[in-house]
Amino acid sequence: MPKGKGPTLTERRAEELRLNIARTACDIFIADGDTTATVERICAEVGIATRTFYRHFPVKEDVLGPLFGRSETNMRDLLSCAAADSDPVDVLVDMFTVEVRHRRSAGAQHRQSVDKARKLMSLVAETPQYRLRWMEWSENLADAITEFLAGHFDLGDDVFTRSLPSRLIVHVSSNAYIWWTDAKEPHELDELVAAHRSGIGMVLAGLQRMNGGR
Repeated sequence: MPKGKGPTLTERRAEELRLNIARTACDIFIADGDTTATVERICAEVGIATRTFYRHFPVKEDVLGPLFGRSETNMRDLLSCAAADSDPVDVLVDMFTVEVRHRRSAGAQHRQSVDKARKLMSLVAETPQYRLRWMEWSENLADAITEFLAGHFDLGDDVFTRSLPSRLIVHVSSNAYIWWTDAKEPHELDELVAAHRSGIGMVLAGLQRMNGGR
């Protein structure tokens, strides 16, 4: 079957604009310490008209969608590229923390970069409208996780029980990030990774390996 055509130049430019708007809104939210910045203010910073904003985002609360979407693409790619003999816990922990771990490469700016990610997650988690969208985005990963797990574990044929482990893993990750952002004293990045590892390991411990092992 021939491969589908890639995005057109117009589509690529539209996606670049969406990402620019999302990143600008993100920077404003972090600088302000809240998500109350108006659409007009975001547009002024980007240099676009408000009608252009609403052409891409029906409501302001959708503005972080492109950042979530970019993360989802990266995470799905990591899952699909995982070696067949890789440890499932390692792969899933890497998948859920890859965006933040890559900030280690910022060198001297590592602490500032990680703190920025932590502040954004904190704002998203504590603002109902953005938290709901974040949770909806997280749920989109469940199908890819189920497909990955099916290559390592006997998930059975029942639709509910087959998809349940992946949904539990999504919630483990969400709660790990909320725990990471809620701490009075900022947790180190390694603690976020460790929280994912213990939670995901607990879920997978209850599954039957394809080869009959545990």
